[in-house]
Amino acid sequence: MELELLHLLRPAWLAALPVVGLTWWLVRQIGSNPVQVSSLLAPHLRDALTVNRNTTKAYRPVDGMAVALTALVMAAAGPSWNKQPSPWFAETAPLVIAVEVSDSMRSNDVQPTRLDRARFKVLDLIAARTGSRTALLAYAGTAHVVVPPSRDIGVLKPFLESLDPGIMPAPGADLSTVLPLAQHLLGEQSTTGTLLFVNDGFDASDIATLVGFASQPDAPSMVALVIGTNEGGVALMPDGAPVLAGSGGRLDTAIDTSVLRRISSEANVPVVRASAGDGDIRQLLRLIESNLRQADDPDARWRDQGWWLLWPAALLVLLWFRRGWTMRW
Repeated sequence: MELELLHLLRPAWLAALPVVGLTWWLVRQIGSNPVQVSSLLAPHLRDALTVNRNTTKAYRPVDGMAVALTALVMAAAGPSWNKQPSPWFAETAPLVIAVEVSDSMRSNDVQPTRLDRARFKVLDLIAARTGSRTALLAYAGTAHVVVPPSRDIGVLKPFLESLDPGIMPAPGADLSTVLPLAQHLLGEQSTTGTLLFVNDGFDASDIATLVGFASQPDAPSMVALVIGTNEGGVALMPDGAPVLAGSGGRLDTAIDTSVLRRISSEANVPVVRASAGDGDIRQLLRLIESNLRQADDPDARWRDQGWWLLWPAALLVLLWFRRGWTMRW
């Protein structure tokens, strides 16, 4: 809840608060001056026949009723502190998908490979966003535009299937080359769009890069879909030979979870781990929609949060079921 956004949708209802306050005060005054019982009545009978004879207690039925009425008035005034974007605006949120096409994506710890699994997940995601503008980038040592923003998912599919580390000009996984390209593709919709990284993790050096980019006022929101197991697997070339690292041994494809946690906390980039089902896709869709800057949606409506106040009012009214606590006017 952002307090600076808190306001009332129907402030005219606040005019009822003085009426509630005056009624509470009058009933309180009447209750503080009980009617004197005839002196002819025996004291023990008078005490037995008098309801709520302990008029000096701090809390009275009228107090609960006043609080309940105040809550109902505030609920009718319509407190609100966030907006609900129009469905059309949410469905057309622009998205740039940056797929890592490096040698580590050849790893077989998820079948058939990390890169193949990335293709499947991207296809599932764009199929769920029919009619939305989606662009596709591929990056390794450098980043390149594969498909500019398009609403036709049929255009993205063949290009996505053709991605392979062998066609990338430079090895590695330099995401700093992705950021300016994504911002350029989103253009004026940069602040309402999302940059989705589909990769097998990040390096510690990426944290400062992402933090600096996220601090820019016109930077898009970022999300990451990380594919692979923490232990990693064996990255294999098309001929079946293992991919070798610069040191001569097999390429290490393990995922550093501590870096993922820092990416999420320090760079404010939500990290979703790829799963066998569609839970990861549904989570991505929620994150992409929530990344919209709602203030930029001209059709967004403020959410009426007054219903939250109905619960305390209902609980206070329940006191009427207690013997001796029914409100008497």
